[in-house]
Amino acid sequence: MGKAKIGISDLQFAVLKDDIVSGEVIKLPGTTEAKLELSMDIATLPADNVPYLTVSSGISEAKLTLNNYDVNSEVKKALYGIDVINGIEIYDKKLLPNDVAVMYKTALDDGKEIYVAMLKGKFTLPGMNSKTTGNGAPDPATDEIEGSFVARKVSDRDVILLIGRSDVAGFKFEEFKKVVFPVTAEDAVIPTPSVPQP
Repeated sequence: MGKAKIGISDLQFAVLKDDIVSGEVIKLPGTTEAKLELSMDIATLPADNVPYLTVSSGISEAKLTLNNYDVNSEVKKALYGIDVINGIEIYDKKLLPNDVAVMYKTALDDGKEIYVAMLKGKFTLPGMNSKTTGNGAPDPATDEIEGSFVARKVSDRDVILLIGRSDVAGFKFEEFKKVVFPVTAEDAVIPTPSVPQP
């Protein structure tokens, strides 16, 4: 059994129209870091002069920050709906990012894969940090994009995040990927348990 998560690879995006994948799933190589942040508001309510009840808002905010050596034109077209004409990326003032689903892979130190998927969100535009080259080996900067995510309907649930673990009995990657990137409404269904649940 693994004890630590190591690395990131296989970053993939797909544009969503009415929560169904529109077009192809696009891979983006060159990712160096993914930082997932979930926020939950919790409050303790007093009564009878003592803390009485703790209440929660559920997930109130979900963000994914990605660092990549080059967010290429194909990915920018998917994320932001920009036009690319003769190699020129065109950014209109009224640009509206697309809703996308995103998935990436990390792994445990024993080699078992863990897949992380955010189901519906929009990404900010990447900045560009260019550095001069010196006499040593190049040290390229990465592009950073940040996505804000909301819930998407999966079966009868409002789901923001899915994590698939190959170290847990019953996990099937293709089943997981079909929920993340549904081609039809029938794909956006939480699978039936294949092993007894505790």
